[in-house]
Amino acid sequence: MFQNKLLNMALIMLIGITLLGVAAFFLWIYKFAPTQPANSTQVVQALTANEMVEFSVETGEITTNLLTNNFVVVQFTLTTDGKYGKEELEKRMPQVRQIIIKTLAGLTLDDLKGTEGLNKLEAKVLNDISSIMQDGKIVYVSTTTLKKT
Repeated sequence: MFQNKLLNMALIMLIGITLLGVAAFFLWIYKFAPTQPANSTQVVQALTANEMVEFSVETGEITTNLLTNNFVVVQFTLTTDGKYGKEELEKRMPQVRQIIIKTLAGLTLDDLKGTEGLNKLEAKVLNDISSIMQDGKIVYVSTTTLKKT
């Protein structure tokens, strides 16, 4: 190869160190990196019953007026796709409550009638809250309390 043995040895050591660095980088990426990085685009899989309990957050009762000056008391349980989503959702609870209040302020009692009305409300809440989430996703919204007056 080269006539100088010292140059050959330095070149072999440089190549070896480079290969070790590349191997360490890929090992770190696949073994030690977080399982769900921020802004993940993972496919959401069905959650088990235990995971649903673990990754759910309750909004507490929210009392607000409707478009027709009637009052409604609602409570939702929001289920996220994992622990990162739950942590973010708990931190964003004031925004979540604001979204729910604004959504209800534009509805009438007729909009909340029957299963179809509740399904539309839950879908709207899910979409609006999902739009502010960054580290996780809302996968399910259930209405746990709904009192109309």
